[in-house]
Amino acid sequence: MQQNNHNHNTERDISKGNYLSRFFAWCSGARLYLLKHCPTEINVYLGIGIIVFFTGALAAISGGYAVWMIFETTWAAVVFGVFWGMIIFFLDWYLVASLRKEKMFGKELVMAFPRLILSVLIAIVVSKPIEMRLFEKEIEARMALSQLEQRQEADSILNAQFSEIEKLVNANNSLQSKIDELSQRRDQLFSMYIAEAEGTGGTGVAGKGSVFREKKEEYDKAESELQDAKLRFFPQIEQNNERIKFLQRERDQLLTTNQMIITRTKGFLARFRSMSLLQAEDQKVAVVSYFILLLFILIEISPIFVKLISNRGPYDDLLALEQLRTSAEAKKSYTSIRNHLLRELDLEHEMVQAEMSIHQAASKESVEMLADAQREINAVRIQKWKEYQLGLNSNTTMGDRPILIDFLRKINVEDSEDNTDDSKLEEKN
Repeated sequence: MQQNNHNHNTERDISKGNYLSRFFAWCSGARLYLLKHCPTEINVYLGIGIIVFFTGALAAISGGYAVWMIFETTWAAVVFGVFWGMIIFFLDWYLVASLRKEKMFGKELVMAFPRLILSVLIAIVVSKPIEMRLFEKEIEARMALSQLEQRQEADSILNAQFSEIEKLVNANNSLQSKIDELSQRRDQLFSMYIAEAEGTGGTGVAGKGSVFREKKEEYDKAESELQDAKLRFFPQIEQNNERIKFLQRERDQLLTTNQMIITRTKGFLARFRSMSLLQAEDQKVAVVSYFILLLFILIEISPIFVKLISNRGPYDDLLALEQLRTSAEAKKSYTSIRNHLLRELDLEHEMVQAEMSIHQAASKESVEMLADAQREINAVRIQKWKEYQLGLNSNTTMGDRPILIDFLRKINVEDSEDNTDDSKLEEKN
């Protein structure tokens, strides 16, 4: 008695009061007007409907996050998330609703196999954005490392492309070192000849003697060599510096552009690539990722798997009976429409036959009337010819007498001339 009351309450919840239960039962692809008569299977279909609904909800979150990673716009992520969630929900709803319980398991398995494959593909598509959201911090760190590697690679490429800068700098350093050597020798000679003049070095005798003059000549020669070197090397150094500044500006512009491009590569594809690198570099991350994917696959295929392994129940019998009844009504309607069309075709055929009979009778009557008229005309013409022959002179030879055919031709010509005159008279009037 208690079980009956429980079943009655469940049926009442499905059919009338509990809208949440009705919604989840509808999500399972079941027909509510049949399911309410099968209280023992209501919980099974409620569970299937809940899984289908939350799969769609996870798909909405996954799609919205994927779009947010690409555009970083909240409204676009929300709109696409809802749209994507509805697509996945109704696709799952169709996969579950279209699977029928048959009496042969092999046939059911053949019907369920393409649905299982499609469910696995849906699970892979849905799981990836959520998986990337779970590893967001690790992905950000790996992306920063990838950007650093890209910057270093870009710098090395730019340095190789602008290797002329280094050559020019080395050339300037070489020229400047020569000038510095000459300047250092000049300063040394200057100190020596000053010390000789003051008596603090060299011979130790103050004054401008022969040794002083020799040292002074060496100093003057060094000074002249230094000035000549400056005249020759400074323009070259200045020209090299201008070229170095120009090349550095170009390199800085390219470097800034590369930095902007590298910094902006934070979209979905860059995150997906970083996730793949993490999986390849860290085995633990790969294992966790595979288990997340396996979890989504199990969630996605569970409604189909539950319907596949469950026994054929009262709902399946009622559904088969409903299909038979619908098929019988359709065949009955088809037969009725076909018979109606056949009757209309027969009636149309009879009408066509009757019309043809009328036309044939009318044609026969017309032919008979034309024949009678022609006989009357011929009789009149023969009578005229007879009268004409009787009225000829008895002395006329037989050869001069017109035969019947010539006489008829003459009559036809006269009739046609009379008709032409009549028509001209009518036109004048």
